[in-house]
Amino acid sequence: MKDAYMVFVLIVVVMTPFLPLLWKNRCPACNKRKLVGVERTPAPEDEGRYLTYFACQNCQTEFTREKSGPLFRSDANSPSQSL
Repeated sequence: MKDAYMVFVLIVVVMTPFLPLLWKNRCPACNKRKLVGVERTPAPEDEGRYLTYFACQNCQTEFTREKSGPLFRSDANSPSQSL
């Protein structure tokens, strides 16, 4: 019994560095785990809303998420600017 517990602990210790790769958001456009958060200044009409901005490193598509809702593709004509 003690050997099985130690094997389980060893597996968990080996897997721990790889967990962020599994928890990373998946891009809805290309289905790759390449989404990263982007710092942006919110547009004046978005004042008071909690928005998070993402960009895919693979397909260069930008997304917006309000609170913990679904991802929406950002407009190309958005007045938001990258910092």
